[in-house]
Amino acid sequence: MKKIIILLILVGLGYWIISSQFDGAENNLAENVDSITTAVPDAVAEVESEMVAYHGEVSGYLATPVGGGPFPALILVHEWWGLNENIKDLADDFAEQGYVALAVDLYDGEVAVTPNEAGALAGGVRENTETAFANLAAARAYLAELENVDEDRLASVGWCFGGQWAYNMAANNMGIDASVMYYGRFSLEDDLSMMRADILGHFGEEDRSIAVDDVNQFEAKLQTLEGDHSVFIYPNAGHAFANEDNEEAYNEEAAQLAWQRTMDFLSRELE
Repeated sequence: MKKIIILLILVGLGYWIISSQFDGAENNLAENVDSITTAVPDAVAEVESEMVAYHGEVSGYLATPVGGGPFPALILVHEWWGLNENIKDLADDFAEQGYVALAVDLYDGEVAVTPNEAGALAGGVRENTETAFANLAAARAYLAELENVDEDRLASVGWCFGGQWAYNMAANNMGIDASVMYYGRFSLEDDLSMMRADILGHFGEEDRSIAVDDVNQFEAKLQTLEGDHSVFIYPNAGHAFANEDNEEAYNEEAAQLAWQRTMDFLSRELE
């Protein structure tokens, strides 16, 4: 009889311990979910978008949160494909998070559909960088004049070909506070003495066009400068890993993490 009583006591004690641990784990999970939820910026319910002439006859895609603002603003620079639907969708995504986003056009209306076309267009820009710099300067001036934009809170964001130009805006001190470069090219020999903007860089570990060793050296160089710079290398991700339209390159896990880091960075830099 005593053995039965002791056994029942032990069973009851074990159930109490397991229940307590489960309740604690459930509470911790709830806290983690709450922390994840609160870390994501509140999305704006409505967005207005239109094509606007911002540099002579050159038009870009402007996405704006509904409301009076003033809002922080972003200059978005397209991949080597040009101002296509992908970059327009990204502008809408940023606007939903409370940013006025102007997706510029460095190809003067042309959009590539093949790599050969894209390479030719990108090469034309690299052969005439003064025109590209004038285009981006005009985009910055256009945003600064909008009544619903806070001109003291401006940043650039670019992907691939555009990542390099978003970085160029920072390196050449073109009146922005921060720059996000998705797998954009850089040179370790670049003179960054003029740079006043903070840099956030996203790179793929398996990117065949940008060596990981170079990215590590680039990060080390940034850390010698003033400012709050961050560079991330994403495992199992190659070039264009954040482009949902590129089925071969898209890496959902890396893309979502890079997006959240971008949101956190911009929120901090443009607060």
